[in-house]
Amino acid sequence: MPPKVIGPYRVLETLGSGGAGTVYRALDRRTGEPVALKLLSTGPALDPRAARRLAREFETLSELSHPNVVKVFDTGVHHGYPYLAMELVDGLTLRNYLDLDAPGPKRPRPVSPRVADVPWQDSDTGEWSGPRTFTLSQLGEEPPSDDAAFGTGPDSLRALADAVDEPDTNESRDVSLPYALEPTGELPTLPAIAPVDTAFLNGPERTARLRDAMLQLCDALSYVHGHGLIHRDLKPSNVMVDGDKVVRLMDFGLAKFLAEDGAVTAGGRLVGTFRYMAPEQILGESVDPRADLYSLGVILYELLTGRPPFDARTPPELWRKVLETEAPLVAALNPGSDPLLARIAQRLIRKEPAERFQTAEEVHEALSE
Repeated sequence: MPPKVIGPYRVLETLGSGGAGTVYRALDRRTGEPVALKLLSTGPALDPRAARRLAREFETLSELSHPNVVKVFDTGVHHGYPYLAMELVDGLTLRNYLDLDAPGPKRPRPVSPRVADVPWQDSDTGEWSGPRTFTLSQLGEEPPSDDAAFGTGPDSLRALADAVDEPDTNESRDVSLPYALEPTGELPTLPAIAPVDTAFLNGPERTARLRDAMLQLCDALSYVHGHGLIHRDLKPSNVMVDGDKVVRLMDFGLAKFLAEDGAVTAGGRLVGTFRYMAPEQILGESVDPRADLYSLGVILYELLTGRPPFDARTPPELWRKVLETEAPLVAALNPGSDPLLARIAQRLIRKEPAERFQTAEEVHEALSE
């Protein structure tokens, strides 16, 4: 059961969950405005440096304003767990937006483009869920919580850090490499790749939608990178398309703040989505905006071919392929794919950052040819 109240927000329903936390549709009790509320899964065991970094990150994110970037409104702590309140976007994930007209029973056309009202597929697990329809009877009669029971604003994150550790130091700490090719403990098995209908993938309307979405996503990345931010978890489920076909980049900054502290959650799990991670990110090296461009390339490759450039049943096998093998040519998997989009995808997923496009603006220019 989801919590009914998180800080000054009343939770209405669960929109989705992943490795970094759970996203709820919520109502700001102070203003009556709907928001998307992300409660991070890293809680009381949060590294204090990560909490302080999240506070600094929020202060940067809250100043951003771009039509292709979801606005971040508020941050705070709920029972030891950090949360972020963001603009609520009613729409579809990028994958589902491009699959509206696909054949088969698992891709129905929604009556309206509301995420909560249509069947959806988790891009990380491959599992389908039924419609998530919300009714007022789900609210219950819980009274508002005591304001003293929660903290809001970046200072609440700093207070959390102060409560669990001494002030920040610059001392290094040992972190077991989460990207080791011979990891210990259980790791998730990646879902199998389903067969695809290349005739559908190459339809003129879908290709036009894909190119337009990529152009808008490049605009978002250019803006975010220009403000010194790196997304680090770019994937189709972090890209929404609303009813006006406006693309919105979501969840930037969250992956960065977690990844900078060892890329491991309190449970020792790797942060990020395996199939979209750049080689340098897998190796735990310092990354720059070109890591996001690699992820953009994986998205484009997958949407052109119906499968990611590297396929494996387990993360260690996937990491080996990303680091040591070359992806099949897009044209080999889908001979009828758009040649320009195929060339761009192939260049974006090159292993060496210097061999990729160097900026989102360069990608935008190539897409506009």
